[in-house]
Amino acid sequence: MFKSRALFRQYFTAAIATLSVMMAGTSMGWPSPVLRLFKSNITDMFRNETYIEMTSAESSWVVSIIELGNLVTPIPIGFLVDYVGRKPCLLTTGPLYIISWLLVIFTKHVYVLYVVRFMQGLAMGIVFTVAPMYIGEISGAKCRGALSTFFIGMLNTGILLEYTVGPYVDYDTLAYVSLVIPVVFLMTFIWMPESPYFLIMKGRDVDARKSLFWLRGGRESSKDKINLELSNIKQDVEREMKLSDDFMDIISTPANRRSLLIVQIVAVADVISGMSAVLPYASSTFARTEGSLITPDECTLLLGILVFLSTFPTAFLVDRTGRRPLLLVSCFGSGISQLIAGTYYLLSENYTVDLSKFNWIPLISITCFAVIYSIGLGPLVPTLQGEFFPSNTRGLAGGVTTITLTVISFLVMKMYQVICDHYGVYLNFYIYSLGCIICGVLVYFIIPESKGKTFAQIQEELNKHIAHKSKLKEQRKQNKINRNNEKADNNNVTKCKIEA
Repeated sequence: MFKSRALFRQYFTAAIATLSVMMAGTSMGWPSPVLRLFKSNITDMFRNETYIEMTSAESSWVVSIIELGNLVTPIPIGFLVDYVGRKPCLLTTGPLYIISWLLVIFTKHVYVLYVVRFMQGLAMGIVFTVAPMYIGEISGAKCRGALSTFFIGMLNTGILLEYTVGPYVDYDTLAYVSLVIPVVFLMTFIWMPESPYFLIMKGRDVDARKSLFWLRGGRESSKDKINLELSNIKQDVEREMKLSDDFMDIISTPANRRSLLIVQIVAVADVISGMSAVLPYASSTFARTEGSLITPDECTLLLGILVFLSTFPTAFLVDRTGRRPLLLVSCFGSGISQLIAGTYYLLSENYTVDLSKFNWIPLISITCFAVIYSIGLGPLVPTLQGEFFPSNTRGLAGGVTTITLTVISFLVMKMYQVICDHYGVYLNFYIYSLGCIICGVLVYFIIPESKGKTFAQIQEELNKHIAHKSKLKEQRKQNKINRNNEKADNNNVTKCKIEA
């Protein structure tokens, strides 16, 4: 499977690091199998007891308050990650998740769940900021895209775990299963190497060489190649670290502003597609489909399986077809799928139309959306986040991106139930469809290709693009001046002729 020991070690390290992302996935997927139990006040078939009674408003807070916690940590961790390192910051998420799942097990109150979800949001903010950076910095240029897809792959694995186990076990058992992931993460990631980029930033060249030597296979025959790569990394880092490292540096140059714009567009497209609301509310949404051949929980499980499986082709395609084609297919395909689902629910909820022969449409359209989303929008946000920012702004810009994701995701998740209650679920899907199509147009005109390029090459291309635009702007300005001068000369000649 792996052509070399170097590839295996990079894949292995990325897999262990993204166990932190799997933890985030479990916290995202957890509400779906338990939410209907809470809202309906149903007695659990395994334990013969009712857990927590919730109103519709309380359940929407349990789903969405995780995003408030996710709003707190990105900027502080964006500063901290350049001082203490990528590895220690990621390790702090393990204890946060362990404590949160223990609270789920040993306390049964809605307000405690608010605390739990907020705590899990704090950990998610760290994971979503640091993990893409760590993966990008340990990866070689030729496999960075594939390794970056581990982020969405492990996120979907965590969600699928909740979907698979949740409907068939009791409340406490599901929490115990979720608790296993952070324990395993702490026991394994502590042995992984620190990012060689960070070590060079701190002047720890010997440690950086050891880290890179291990990541690239640890063979003496490749020593010269590793030394050359280390020298290039050092030159890139030293050049970038000569710039300031304050917050405003992420918008201090045209290239940095363009990098920020590119990543924010993809981040907005990711969230406005609606995936952050479709997943936790999946069972509730499918329950609205009358006469379905399978239960809402089975629909949700099928959705989770397809989302999980669809991440594997992305790992193969992202370094072959490139980022842009996958993003374009994902944006426009997701928009069409959401439009179809919205139309079905519009007819079902507002018109007396017999749709019994078409009750398969919601399942097909929503699962198609999830699959198409997972080949582009889902995996490529962390990929671009790790690629487009230079070393001196990568942490802060990652924090800003996480906040963008968090704010919009919170609004999408919180408003999903509000829109359902006041207008109908169809309006959610129409909003998501319009958002995907608009973002697809922006992707086409603004986002460049970055496959197979080193960090230095990406920054060089951004600067060339800015220089080219400046040159064109200056040329247009000069042409306008020339036209005005020519017009003035013609007027003077005409005036002289008239006077003569």
